[in-house]
Amino acid sequence: MLWRIFDRAEQALALLALLGLVVAVLVAGIGRSLGAPVTAAPSYAQLALIWACLLGADVAARDGQHIRVGALFDALPERVRAALSLFSLALILPFLGLVAWHGWFLATSNWERELGASGLSYGLVTLAVPVGAVLLAISMVRRLRRAGALGLFDHLAGPDRNADDIAKEEIL
Repeated sequence: MLWRIFDRAEQALALLALLGLVVAVLVAGIGRSLGAPVTAAPSYAQLALIWACLLGADVAARDGQHIRVGALFDALPERVRAALSLFSLALILPFLGLVAWHGWFLATSNWERELGASGLSYGLVTLAVPVGAVLLAISMVRRLRRAGALGLFDHLAGPDRNADDIAKEEIL
């Protein structure tokens, strides 16, 4: 129940960031067209873009929706695919930890820097990096528990999927 609320809130924030990006770009374009540019709009667009990207990446990772090339991987036996998935996860999690660690120091060191003409802290932009890395790590572990090693990077795999659903989605 708690994870369902968390997932919906994260998806809503990602959509809100995407909407903010669209509005900021629209306001900037209209302002320039009318001869009254809104100088802070590109800064707001930058802030919304980074948060939309990282939150959206986590939503996609949580559902196993990231792009993958599976031709060779899918030809391997199940045990080898499971081992490769776990090996990939063993590489990904420390990398995300490193990104979160260094991203935190980047964010805190940029907190006093101003984001263009917006008056906001540039730390809000760089804070998306460690937050996104932590969210991705949590989602990877959750996905492993929910879908298993074979379903870790594949939305078509997992215990809640049947052959008919997989066949329908592979056609698309």
